Amino acid sequence: MQAVFYSQARNNLRTLIDKVCDDFDEYIITTKDNKSAVLLSYDEYSAMKETMYLLSSKNNRDRLLDAVEQIEKAEFKKVEIDV
Repeated sequence: MQAVFYSQARNNLRTLIDKVCDDFDEYIITTKDNKSAVLLSYDEYSAMKETMYLLSSKNNRDRLLDAVEQIEKAEFKKVEIDV
């Protein structure tokens, strides 16, 4: 994650938007009175929000973590589904 001052971000906003969308870069934009915000792509923001939502329920979080553990240990069955 790179940091830029507000004036730099303002002068190069299109370039920063292209970088966050095309290269998944992230920028911390800081004002002269030390207020900060993060610039990231909408796709990355949406993915983060979805992950937070999926992990917000203890039951769902436990099931997801169990599934990850099963995958890491190769404790799963491959099933063919006829369509």
